This record gives sequence, structure tokens and C-alpha cells, in this order.
Amino acid sequence: METLLFMGFLVLLLIGVTVGSINFFRNDAARIRGFSKAIPYFLGSAVMFILYLSFTTVNSGTIGVVRRFGNPVRQLSPGAHLLLPFAEWQYPIDTQTRIVKPDEQASSKDLQVVHTQVTFAYHIEPAFATYMLVTLNNDADNLVIKPAILEAIKATTAKYDAQELITNRPAVRDGIEDFVKQRLAPYHIIAETTSITDFSFTKTYEDAIEAKVTAQQNAEKAKNDLVRIQVQAQQQIAQAKGEAEALRAQKEQITPELLQLRTIEMMKEKWDGQLPNVIVSSGQGALPMMDVLEAGKKLAGNKR
Repeated sequence: METLLFMGFLVLLLIGVTVGSINFFRNDAARIRGFSKAIPYFLGSAVMFILYLSFTTVNSGTIGVVRRFGNPVRQLSPGAHLLLPFAEWQYPIDTQTRIVKPDEQASSKDLQVVHTQVTFAYHIEPAFATYMLVTLNNDADNLVIKPAILEAIKATTAKYDAQELITNRPAVRDGIEDFVKQRLAPYHIIAETTSITDFSFTKTYEDAIEAKVTAQQNAEKAKNDLVRIQVQAQQQIAQAKGEAEALRAQKEQITPELLQLRTIEMMKEKWDGQLPNVIVSSGQGALPMMDVLEAGKKLAGNKR
């Protein structure tokens, strides 16, 4: 709209100048009539120029604060508005969600240096846009928000040990958020969300944590190995007991007849069908097998 007003001003001014120039070289009466014809165009261009200076637009997501000779007099909602030309000016105040990401080094409860980065989202109450312009010069980020967050980081991290800052991260975040909300409430700044986007420690402390974790893992592995060895030993003991029990049961079942049967079976498996040349006698020593056979035949004949 402002562009159209400015273009209208230029067009009317150009027409008026053209009409006046055409009649400039005529006689006096024609020249006067020509200038009189150009006057409406000059007046129209003047009106357009005044409207151009008076017209202002407040964009969506902002509030316009009107200053009259430097003194704030009213607020304008999003849309088109008219101001007093040469007397009033509009200053836009952003009321949309804004984000800051300050970071700070602080000490934990056990005096470890902790680097913390926080992402903070907020917006300004629209009804207090004038207060924001007059009191904070529309620079809440640097004047109140970042200092409040940095102080919140220091105050909150000092309540926890370095390890607790990691394990209790949600509680740390809530502590920082509550602290910031209380600090910003008098300035009509609404805190939306607070997130801890980074926790980091000194290299010495990080190396110590890594060594501790490694030692815990090794201890857990050694414990598991010990349990495995104990289980294997118990299994071997149980197996040995079972084998001993089976051997004892076998011994209880052995009889002279069973031994004789096993001996005969073994001899049968190993005998090649040939009689031995000699036989051992307890009374006469080794005798030829032929003599033993002859003696057997004679004994059989006598019995007949």
C-alpha cells in the first residue's frame, strides 16, 4: 500500500509538471490557464505524499509502538494504520517465539569445571511491548535473558556433583528453567522451553571417567569368568561322581560266574582254532600236547 501511495504521488506530480510546462511558452492568459489546470495535480500529489508519510503497516507477530516526538503514546496491532506525519513513528516489537543459546563454564559441587550450553525459548507478552521498548530498549536478549541463564547455570550446577549432572540431567534442566522463570517474570518475558544441549568436562576428568568405566567393565568380566569357572568345576565334579557311582554299581554286579563267562568269551574271540604245543601243569610243569592227548586216550580205554 505504501508503494502505491508513493507511485500515485509521483504520477500526479509528473502530470502537474507536464501540464504546467506545456503552457509555459504561451501568452500570459494561456499560461495562467495552464498553471491553473496543473494545480489539481499538484494538490493531489501533495495529498498522496502526506498519506504516504502517514501510512504504516504492522506485520504479523509484532506489536507497533507509536512514539510522538519520542514519547510512546499507544500500541498498534498487526494491520494497516495511519500516523500523524512528521510527528509520529512506529517501532515494531517482536512477540513471536525467540531462541537464545548461551553457554557458560561453572563449577560442580565437587569442584569439577563443567561447560554447559542451554537452549532457551521465550516470547514477550504483547500487552507489554511498550514496556519492552522503553525499559529494555528492545534488547531483552543481552540485557536480562542471557545474564539470567548464565547465573542459573552457575547456581544449579553448584548443587550437584559432576557425575550427578549427567545422571540427573532432567532435574538440572528443571532447576535452570525455574531459576530463569523467576528472574524474567518481572520483565513480562514468558519462558517456553529450556533444554540442556551440551555438558562437557575437562579432559582430565573425562579420562578419569573412562578409566573408571573400563575398570568396572573389567571387574564385571572377571566376575562373570569366575562364575563360569565355578559352574564348569561343579559340572566336572558332578560328572566324576556319576562315573564313580556307575563304576561302583558295575563292581557290585560282578560274580565269579560272570568273570568266567567274560574270560571264555575273550578266549573264544582270540583263539585261532589251533591247539597249543604244550600245556602247563602245576605238578609236572610244561608237558607236550601230544603226551597229554595219549594219556587221555589210555585213561578212556581203561574206563571201558
